[in-house]
Parts: sequence; C-alpha cells; structure tokens
Amino acid sequence: MRIGFTYDLKTDHVRQDGLPEDALAEFDSEETIAEIESAIQKGGHDVVRIGHVRNLLARLPHIDVDIVFNICEGMGNRNRESEVPLILDLFRIPYVGSDSLSMGLTLDKVMAKKAFVADNVPTPKYFVADGSFKKKDFSGMRFPMIVKPRHEGSSKGISEDSIVKNSLALGARISQVRSTYSQAALVEEFIQGQEFTVLVIGNREPEALAPVHIQILGKLDIGNLIYTSRRVNNSDVEYVCPAKVSKPLDKKLREIAIKAYRSVDCRDFGRVDFRVDKHGRPYVLELNPLPSLSTYDVFPLVAKAQGLTYAQLVLKVLDVAIQRCGLN
Repeated sequence: MRIGFTYDLKTDHVRQDGLPEDALAEFDSEETIAEIESAIQKGGHDVVRIGHVRNLLARLPHIDVDIVFNICEGMGNRNRESEVPLILDLFRIPYVGSDSLSMGLTLDKVMAKKAFVADNVPTPKYFVADGSFKKKDFSGMRFPMIVKPRHEGSSKGISEDSIVKNSLALGARISQVRSTYSQAALVEEFIQGQEFTVLVIGNREPEALAPVHIQILGKLDIGNLIYTSRRVNNSDVEYVCPAKVSKPLDKKLREIAIKAYRSVDCRDFGRVDFRVDKHGRPYVLELNPLPSLSTYDVFPLVAKAQGLTYAQLVLKVLDVAIQRCGLN
C-alpha cells in the first residue's frame, strides 16, 4: 500500500515570542519520523511523507495514498489535534488513529474526565479554575493538589511547583498557568504513590499491552515525585517494562485502560496514564490518542515485552487501522 504520513517536526515550527518555553515539546524529531517510516516500509509499504497540516492542505484533494498514518499534534488551541483527522474525513481519506471528536475530547483533560466520571473510570477528584475560585469549588477535595493547563500534552506546564499544599499556593499556581498558557487550569487531588502507563491497541476488542512502570530518580514508589517537562529529556526518568507488579494490579491496570479507551471512543491505538495510591488503587490521569512513538519512549519496551520488534508493533497499529477501514 501507499501510506501517507502526517506529522509535526520540531524544525518545521518556530517558537513565537510570548509563547511558553515548552510550546514545541509535543513535536517529533527527524530521527523519530525516520524510524516510523522505516518500520512501515518493513511491512512492504511505500511511504509518502506529507508533514504538517498545511502541507496536507496544499496537496489536496489528490494525494494518491491508500491510508494516512497520522501523528500530527498541531499548534494552537484545544482543537489542534483534530485538524488533520477532520480534513481527512472531509475528503474521505482513510487514516490511522482516532477521529477529530476523540482527539479534541482527550486533549481537553476536563472533557475527558467528564467522560471518565460518567463511565465510572476511576480518576482523581477535580475542579476547573478559569479565574478566581472559592473554597466551595474544591469542596470534598484534599491537599496536596496538582495544577495543570487544561489542554496541553507532553507534560507541558507541569513542574515540581505544580503540586500545591494550601490555598495560597493553589491560587498562585492557577494564575501562573492561566497567564502562561492562556487557558483554564485543571486542579486535581494529587495521588501520591506510583505511576504507570498502558498502551492499548485495537477497536472492537481492544488489547491492553504490558504496563510500563515509571521510575523517577531510581524510585518505583515515587511518592510525591512527578513526571515533568523538565525530566522528559534527561536521565531522571526510566521505564520498567514489563512492570514489576502483582498479577492483580497488572490485570486491574489493563482492564481500566481498556475501559478508559472505550469511554472516549479511541481508535486503533492510544496510551493511558495512571497514578496508583498506597492502597493499590489506580486512577486514570489522561488518555493520549497520539502517544509518542519515539524509540526513546515506552513504545520499543512495550514491543519487546510483547515479543515484538519496534517495527512489528508500528505495523500492528497500521494493520488494525487498515482492517477497520476495510482496506485489507
């Protein structure tokens, strides 16, 4: 098949004045794009590089591909990840991954949490701060809490200062998020304990793959430590896969991951991030329908735990999309 490939390279974008330092954190390197391209080619396919959404628009209506492998993050508001899927739907071009509705729903962490709550997916208690707040806004919640931008990815806007222990610090952090990222803040009860991520692949009968345990500063039981944007590109974080956990917890993480995946109508593949408290109770933090496929991230480790190569796991994602679209 001819596989179109849409993506955002870090080098294709310039951080404009006034934007946060981590504004381009979600975009991929040429190394990652080349690795994905090579993986697809190993399946006997031809790859047509398209790039970001404006390149896609310039090539329409005729791009002469059978299906598009989409990992575009976009840039701008909370609809940025929805742009490529929406355009491809408009032109009736099949693609890998979730549609525009699920992309928008999952990027906006508040909307995703509403879906999780409605479907009884365990997730931390929360409130939304779009300005001043009162104690009644977080009635029933306990400190410490964590403050995040409402619709960002790749740990953008998350630092050690995101965890707050009192109302004064909470107000200051909300103001910082709103002024820096020009959006409301999501405030959650902070779950002290361990952190995991679970990759899910499939559609009608999605499969949760081996859970990954997030190790920070050499600790698996990380307590108050968190995965921050500062730690993305240094040695603070290590991934342990398969996770060294009990069979009951492994099973619980996989079951909840699939439940969260279905809750937001994810397609083909996605990754569910968890915190697990000291009592062994998992809480879903978010679902990412565009998880990193970098060989420096969890994807190759999950592949190895499943008895697959990196390329075979990429091709598995492509194959489930091809089957869903009726192209096989």
